[in-house]
Amino acid sequence: MSLITSLLVCLSLATQVDTVRLDYGTYIGEFPSGEGKFYHNERGLYVGYHNRTVITGRGMRFKPDGGKYVGNFVKGLEQGYGRFFMHTGAVICGEFRDGRANGLDTLFYPDGKVFIGIMRNGGATSQGKTYRNANAAGVAKPLFPEYQLDEEDLAFLAEMRVNDYDSPAVFRDSVSFFEVYISPNFRYKESMSGKNAVVHYEFTVGEDGKISDVTITSTTDEAFSKELVRVIMRSPKWTPAMKDGKPVPYTIKNQKVHFGGVE
Repeated sequence: MSLITSLLVCLSLATQVDTVRLDYGTYIGEFPSGEGKFYHNERGLYVGYHNRTVITGRGMRFKPDGGKYVGNFVKGLEQGYGRFFMHTGAVICGEFRDGRANGLDTLFYPDGKVFIGIMRNGGATSQGKTYRNANAAGVAKPLFPEYQLDEEDLAFLAEMRVNDYDSPAVFRDSVSFFEVYISPNFRYKESMSGKNAVVHYEFTVGEDGKISDVTITSTTDEAFSKELVRVIMRSPKWTPAMKDGKPVPYTIKNQKVHFGGVE
């Protein structure tokens, strides 16, 4: 008997609209590839074309702090030509790489000044020129394309803003906790043979990176949930969440795993 991941879909060779739940968020849209939305628990909302839940090609990202990006994505990261509208009112247009402005870009500052030149990791370098305003630079400050977020989108982003963390707790550079750690360490007992189980759970990552307060919010089989708690409690340390520059406790909420088959 094998332990599958928490990717919960009715697998089909045909493209279909479905819901895919992962450790770090929920995708709703055409699967395995097509248009959809990914509600990422750490990075915000992604809208556009997705390949197995990873945004690829042209799309949009909405951050909890109000920032938003429209442009090209490669393997889930802003890469290629794009425009980033910061919550401060600043706008960056041009080349992005690895999720940040890298290359020849135009930066519109909130005070009206404009930088045109090379940017590195989201910041202006000495390889460029700063103008007193857009007219002097001979450029026009762009507008974000019209797009209406629905009530679910707005509620998701609002909930993320309430947490107000500098960065969330992550497991080994945001890799799947389930696939990398839980799955290979889960021990099947004889009483689990031939059974399926669905377990919902939450846990807290402390400021020291250690896991505590593992809570089973619902389960269809106690044997599976008890073993899941055992495995999670023995997890290696995480990178703790940061708030105001200090490590703080962080609760990983609304996790769901399906054992023994496809839901």
